Amino acid sequence: MAEDADEVKARLREKIRNQAAALLFKADNVINKVKREEKDDAEAAEGEGNGASAGSPSQRTSITVGDAEPRRSSLRAARPSVASTNESDELTKRLQKLALERQKQNKGDRLKVIQSDTNSHLSSVKTFQDLNLPKHLLDAIFTMGFDRPSAIQEEALPRILADPPRNVIGQAQSGSGKTAAFTLGMLYRIDVDAPASTQALCVTPTRELAIQIFEKAVKPMAANMAGLKVQLAVAGTHFEKGQKCDAHIIIGTPGKVVDWMKRRLFNAKTIKVFVLDEADSMIEEGGHRANSLLIKKNLHKKCQSLFFSATFPPEVVAFAGKMVDNPDRILIEEGDEFLVVDVIKQLWVDTRDYNGGKLEFLADIYSLLTIGQSIVFVGTKRDADTVHQTLSDSGYTCSVLHGGVDGAERDATMLAFRNGESNVLITTNVLARGVDVDNVCLVVNYDVPVDKDQMPDFETYLHRIGRTGRFGRREQQSILLVTSDLWKSWQLLRITFLWMARK
Repeated sequence: MAEDADEVKARLREKIRNQAAALLFKADNVINKVKREEKDDAEAAEGEGNGASAGSPSQRTSITVGDAEPRRSSLRAARPSVASTNESDELTKRLQKLALERQKQNKGDRLKVIQSDTNSHLSSVKTFQDLNLPKHLLDAIFTMGFDRPSAIQEEALPRILADPPRNVIGQAQSGSGKTAAFTLGMLYRIDVDAPASTQALCVTPTRELAIQIFEKAVKPMAANMAGLKVQLAVAGTHFEKGQKCDAHIIIGTPGKVVDWMKRRLFNAKTIKVFVLDEADSMIEEGGHRANSLLIKKNLHKKCQSLFFSATFPPEVVAFAGKMVDNPDRILIEEGDEFLVVDVIKQLWVDTRDYNGGKLEFLADIYSLLTIGQSIVFVGTKRDADTVHQTLSDSGYTCSVLHGGVDGAERDATMLAFRNGESNVLITTNVLARGVDVDNVCLVVNYDVPVDKDQMPDFETYLHRIGRTGRFGRREQQSILLVTSDLWKSWQLLRITFLWMARK
């Protein structure tokens, strides 16, 4: 006999409560452990001052989040209380260091480096100092909080900064430091001249990602480069008749970059570094391949090409290898499961028997939990507007962003979400790739991502859930809601995990 809809609803609510309480308990354990370690460090430092040798380094301990069960079942806010901002920052730094070490474990089994020049003696680096960077870049890197290179940076940076320059095709997890790697590569090649000559070009699939690269990577890393000019090439940016683009770096979307190139607003032949971020999307069939090829064709033959992404199907890697001369490839070798950040907990929820379906279930999640910030991915612009209207009518602070929204409004929406003025962002695949918001702890796949043939798109799924679990953050959640698209949901999960385990 089928369960009563109210019983199903009550059971799911209890399950959500228990899982939320468990996550809160784990977070509290981490914070308490950090406090104890700080106390131990302080006591050790005091002991050293009372007789230990002044030169002996203080010991550092790594943090491991346990799997202990919660001692309470009552629900409270999902944001644990922290005594001070400094304590929270210290926790984040420690977790980032832990994530860095975990990422590097068995790195030889994860990254495969294929050098175009078999006689090259280039090797990985362990510190940023090993790269012989100019002081202004090294200081900026440390100011940004980077202590040591991540796994992808260890392998990619010596090749990106080599003389003569090397072309690189790089793959690594979402949030593993790819953006910092190619940003450093661009800034390293720039001569800050006046009037500015365009020397670096970074092309991304969306305006949100272009703005993020500028705000979160280029600006802080170029903080000590007086006179550097950067121009965003996105919809809504216009030049007066006869005016030229006066910038050392251009960051933009493919359509706008091609438009400026055709109108000769900048000299493509002076560009030294060409970056394709989310490169698989940029050059796959049905993506931005035509514009990417056109841009590449107009660049100087000796221009360095840097192609990066979290997912790189073999056929796309092969095509990328034809676009650029003799690229070095840094790819995940064994176990594509490493593409999924291990702190992301994935839940599959069948809402077919839920009273009101998945829309009601989604509303119930937000009525039951204080989640922090979350992103809800839907399949169409119409569905995005519907979900936004439903949650807004229920009193939740949420916003909507998709291709039908005006560019200026999209920018304002993203800024408000980053600033915490909105807790829930409903969007389409326009935000599936690359965009990083610090406080996002839940991603909901309201609809199954599909490709142009309406088949489950497991690569987009991996990029979507990668919006949470970014570098060094605590355990996060990803939920896939299921109703009438049960077959697509099952195929998505089956293909995803078969793909991740195929090697």
